[in-house]
Amino acid sequence: MKRLLLLLLCLALLLPANCVGEAAGLTVTAPEKPVIPGEASVIRFSVPEDGLCSLTVRDAEGNEISVICLDRQAHAGGNSIYWNGTYNWADAPAGTWRLCLEWNGESAETPVVIAGGEKPEEAEDPAGAAADEEILEEIIVTDSTEDEAPEPAQDISAEPEQTVYTPSGPVSQQETDAEPNYWTLPMDITDEEAVWKALTAPITVIDTGKSTEKAQIMLRSAPDSDSDGIGVITCMTQGVHVLEKGEDWSLVECYSSSFHDSAVLNWNVLVQGYVPTSYLKEVTPNQELGFVIDKLTQRLYLFREGHLFSTLLISTGLSNKRQPYNETRSGEFLMTSKVGTFPSDNLRCGMAIRFNRGDLLHEVPYTVLADGGKNYKNCEPKLGTKASHGCIRVQRKKTPEGVNMAWIWQNLGRNSRTRLLIWEDWQGRQIDIPADDTVLYYNPKGGQFYHRADHCYSVQKKGVTFEPFTYGELDTKPFSKLQPCEYCAPAPRRAEIEKINQVYAAGGDHDPVLTKARESCPKLLR
Repeated sequence: MKRLLLLLLCLALLLPANCVGEAAGLTVTAPEKPVIPGEASVIRFSVPEDGLCSLTVRDAEGNEISVICLDRQAHAGGNSIYWNGTYNWADAPAGTWRLCLEWNGESAETPVVIAGGEKPEEAEDPAGAAADEEILEEIIVTDSTEDEAPEPAQDISAEPEQTVYTPSGPVSQQETDAEPNYWTLPMDITDEEAVWKALTAPITVIDTGKSTEKAQIMLRSAPDSDSDGIGVITCMTQGVHVLEKGEDWSLVECYSSSFHDSAVLNWNVLVQGYVPTSYLKEVTPNQELGFVIDKLTQRLYLFREGHLFSTLLISTGLSNKRQPYNETRSGEFLMTSKVGTFPSDNLRCGMAIRFNRGDLLHEVPYTVLADGGKNYKNCEPKLGTKASHGCIRVQRKKTPEGVNMAWIWQNLGRNSRTRLLIWEDWQGRQIDIPADDTVLYYNPKGGQFYHRADHCYSVQKKGVTFEPFTYGELDTKPFSKLQPCEYCAPAPRRAEIEKINQVYAAGGDHDPVLTKARESCPKLLR
């Protein structure tokens, strides 16, 4: 198999960069390295004039192998697009194919190499493979001279360039933005400076002039009010990434905020489309507080005056076959209206603050007992995992810094415009395992939990002194029986992190129910 891939790569290097007979100014350039399904690659192309274009991957006979984009608006001159080697959540098959650009009835193409994935059945013919090996040897001999040795074929099995995950998807390390914003920020909570810049930078929202926090507008596939809707944006609170600002229409990027009754049903899909430029409004968020929600770790990270101040357990949305819209929509938002307590089936959700139409940040729900008391036993044990209907449930127990949902409620004004960044749990993202020398704490006098700080609100007795130990000792006696504290939100055990990382490994599918729902829902509506 490796020899066959080497052959295909050599053939690609010998083919011309673009097809014969292409229109002047119409070019397409494949990524320098093989495309690896699940990892973002940059495809660059140019067109002579503004217009719609399509990029597809085809075999030698012209049969469609995969789709990169269809009817995408391109502008005169150079354009670029990220592609992760998949279409409709299916990996493109391995091999050397034709990367085809179609624009205004004209076309251009260039070879493109896709690594990994599944080879088509016809490519597994042993006789054909043997013949290919002979051709490879002939190419090497013919292309060499006594004075100049042939360049060695590129080893596509070598380690790929480090992939960094951002809210806009996976990119190579060198493609991360020098000036962080939500969309280009590597999802690394330890980089406090970069996260704080993203939390306090101006945010662009949609304001039609008559907008309310529950109103939504369509994201259009083309700069035309009659074009298809490909997503929806919530007005006033949802941020958009402005890619190209035009006089009448602007190209923006965001996650579609589709709810069950939205005009376009495209469940939490990252989309690029057009909105009227007059609707764009820049807002300065709270410069003292900011929040990051990570759907992968199921943690809320509270930043205060430039630094990570506290970490809390949360539950974001858990989709199901009947309610795929339960998935909490990713993106950047402004927390504004204080809603207070509201009912959800037999549950009560206290101290709710709206951030995206029907999505609110609130305390972990409870049921009301016969005597009027509150029972949290149903929902509280689920914190740290997906469990809600789309809202973000926050722990009520105080962290070592004294923070819980009540603290958040008390420290946010009625219209604080505090920024909330929700990080997507992209397939391929992984949770970092803490270093072995990371310090943890426990109560040696009968304590049942391990903690991330040397004090904890879970301990009510006075005079209790915690003792330190390390994360590397967590699975050894006497620490192996300790449970993670529900107040402190310390890092899970190594085995638990590895279990989550296996589910999110590149090439897998951590939510097949949502994937199937996305494939079957009517995405494009007028």
